[in-house]
Amino acid sequence: DHSLPFNPELAPLEMVLRQAEKYEALPAEERAAVDHHLQELRVVLLKSLISDQLAFIHIARRWFTTTDFNTILERRIGTGKIGGKAAGLLLAYKILQNTAPEIFEKITLPRSYFIGADVFYDFQAVNKLEFSSQKYKTAEQIRAEYPKLQEQYVSARFPEEIAQQLREILREVGKTPLIVRSSSLLEDNFGMSFAGKYISIFCPNQGTIKENLRDLTLAIRRTYASVLGPDALMYRRRMGLLDYDERMAILLQEVQGGRHRQYYFPAAAGVAYSYSPIVWNSRLKREEGFMRLVMGLGTRAVDRIANDYPRLVNLSH
Repeated sequence: DHSLPFNPELAPLEMVLRQAEKYEALPAEERAAVDHHLQELRVVLLKSLISDQLAFIHIARRWFTTTDFNTILERRIGTGKIGGKAAGLLLAYKILQNTAPEIFEKITLPRSYFIGADVFYDFQAVNKLEFSSQKYKTAEQIRAEYPKLQEQYVSARFPEEIAQQLREILREVGKTPLIVRSSSLLEDNFGMSFAGKYISIFCPNQGTIKENLRDLTLAIRRTYASVLGPDALMYRRRMGLLDYDERMAILLQEVQGGRHRQYYFPAAAGVAYSYSPIVWNSRLKREEGFMRLVMGLGTRAVDRIANDYPRLVNLSH
């Protein structure tokens, strides 16, 4: 009897995960008979750990497995969802893994850690940072008050249990540079990108554990503050998202690259679009995409610099 013995929506997350593992371990014929239960369990796990956006869940439930959920739990600090940027990255990785093995074999997902969205609430509560009504103020008020709010976030402190887990990550990664990436619940979602609205910060990570922790927590605090930034709030207003309970999760990743004398950077990086914003020849097809490649860090593919030499690639040719 492989019936589902409990209501997944009401059960503890651990129970849901263990039951999904049992179903996935069944022989193919038996698993087909419980596939509807397995999909329900995956949806509950997706909503609890990754995203509650229905468009995302509709696709992701076909690709994620219990191994993926266990990996997230092993590398998550605190509780809550891991946010939109992390969600999109993992989904793209899973789709490539299952549909394009010849490409997947050449791709490495950087070592990643997740700071759950609920840590944002804990951080605010410990430091008495209550600005939930800020988003309803006028644009002038938001812009005028933001520098002061930034100062309050920057001078705040982290709960000690979170700081301790961050120390453990720093010991694990050693001297590898890190990037603190925003991963809010709305970010990189279907129909709303938030591109450039929140910040991501590089941490050289070359000092002592104490120095590196100071830099890392400062980067996280600055990223948290960007939730109240004028650009982000004006974008939410324009997209009709002001009433959404926006929380900031963090995607913490090792920077990909190598040492070149006193510098550290990747050989190349880029940004790709599914639709080409420019064409310079009538034979090029906008609908087949476009890529902007640069040497070094990917920030140069986004932040355009005078006298730079990016390579613009139309993917139809």
